[in-house]
Parts: sequence; structure tokens; C-alpha cells
Amino acid sequence: MTTYYVISSPDHDANRPHSRDWPKVLRLSFEDCEIRLYQGKGHGLGGTSYDFDEFQVEEWTEFVDACAGDWLLEELSRYESLTTIEETDFVRTLNRHVPLETEEH
Repeated sequence: MTTYYVISSPDHDANRPHSRDWPKVLRLSFEDCEIRLYQGKGHGLGGTSYDFDEFQVEEWTEFVDACAGDWLLEELSRYESLTTIEETDFVRTLNRHVPLETEEH
């Protein structure tokens, strides 16, 4: 099992099955060095995943900002590659901004 830290945007249209403002979810695993980006809900859920060394924050600025706001975008942008982020430092920063949420996959 791999632990993923989960950061997501609120579902602004919870009662609507289709919306241009669908919720966004970012899952980050230091064990697998992987970041997963999903948008939607139910059958409309779709997304992609990247290895830490492939992920380019500047390509996903709007998505990352929608998930957690400026703090996460600022945190990820400080590094040339996600491979250089220390998990303990990331979790400490995460805990200052949102409740810690993890999933096992």
C-alpha cells in the first residue's frame, strides 16, 4: 500500500452532476514519487499522473491554485523538481494550511 496526501477543491455545485467548476483533487505520494491530478466526480472523473521528475508546476498553475490556493502553488514552485521536496517539510506546511488527509492505494 502507498500513502497519498490528498488536497482538493470544494465541490461548489454538489447537487449538479455536470459543472464547469467540477471539484479538483491532487494526490501526492512520496513513496511512489508520483503526483495525480483529477477533476470531476462520478462517471465524469478524469485525470492524469506524473512522476515527480516529469511534473512541471507552471503547466498546472490554475489546477494547483484551485485545489488549495496560493500556499500550495508557492510551496511546489519553490523547487526545481518535486524530487527535491522533503516529505516531512511538505507535511508540516500542509498541516499549517489544511487538515491532513491521506489515502492508501
